[in-house]
Amino acid sequence: MRIVPELRAAHIERHRLGTPAELLYLDTNYDLAGTPLVAGIRRVTMPGALRRFLRTGATTLEVPEPYWMRFWPKHLGLVLGFKAAGVLRRRRHRVVTYAMENNALATLVGGRRRVPGWAVRAVALLIGGVARLTLDRICFASDAARVAYARLPFLSGVDQRTMLELPRANDTSVPAEPLSCVFLGVLEERKGLRGLTMAWSAVEEALPDARLSIVGPGPLQAELEAWAARRPDSRTVLGRLPHGEAGALLASSSVLVAPSVPDGRWIEQIGLPIKEALAAGLTVVTTDQTGLAPWLVAHGHEVVDVDPSGLPERLATALVRALRNPLDRDEVRAALPDRDGRLVADAWLHEPVVGTSSAAGAPEADG
Repeated sequence: MRIVPELRAAHIERHRLGTPAELLYLDTNYDLAGTPLVAGIRRVTMPGALRRFLRTGATTLEVPEPYWMRFWPKHLGLVLGFKAAGVLRRRRHRVVTYAMENNALATLVGGRRRVPGWAVRAVALLIGGVARLTLDRICFASDAARVAYARLPFLSGVDQRTMLELPRANDTSVPAEPLSCVFLGVLEERKGLRGLTMAWSAVEEALPDARLSIVGPGPLQAELEAWAARRPDSRTVLGRLPHGEAGALLASSSVLVAPSVPDGRWIEQIGLPIKEALAAGLTVVTTDQTGLAPWLVAHGHEVVDVDPSGLPERLATALVRALRNPLDRDEVRAALPDRDGRLVADAWLHEPVVGTSSAAGAPEADG
């Protein structure tokens, strides 16, 4: 069984390809529009999820990671509820998690505010202690996530692995439109869009035929539309698109730009658009926030320092370089693993344990 706080299109694809399981979700994400649900996925409330634990045939529950701070109270309720249901039903219930967070714990605790060291240590003891008592396995999406979690006490006692979350290549390759760049994501400041608009003006001077498409909804949409209207020949803001249409536009572009910047407790963990771009063979231009940054640098993509001083200039230089000389799409795809790293992690997290059954069982109504 899996619990998802916000259902995304990627969750549905992973559900279809991954270990057979029942998937329960609490809310939906914007990118779900136009993606049909499949069998074994349904929406629940927290009480509904806890009631389901008393009926399910599943003996393994995958929960959101402990470092998701605003979700942690629900994380605690889920892990304790599933373990308690196992005790009541006299069978072993396992809890596993997939961890992507790569931020410092002090930042996760305080956000933009400085917090005393004792408070950070207290939170670390609480999260680490609960994780040690309730988690059976944890898989990290990147080395950066592993390092971030290594600061928790007691966690070394939990069975753990690191499996870099790289995609597998798409089965077919779409020819790229020359000098085409795409941004895909929520239109908000933390995605680096204000820096991108400043950088793009310099790109237009160096490459007059370059074109930028911005896809996604968000609070900056009206501002970006006004900006694009000043140069409609090289700037387009498309807003929200169905997942399939957004994917088709991405696949036909030459470069993906993902200039994420830190915002309070948030930094980019992996970046789903980065994964989708790599699978299609695009050249990626991003900041050093993503846990994939070392791999991207090693394979010729453009990764810029996120330091605000001079960021638009560095981003413009990287974009011009990538648009003029994008990586060979076949070589980008050939560098990827044969199987999506998230699905490899899923198989390890949910592999059966001798003496237990990890089958999810047939869905039942909560009543």
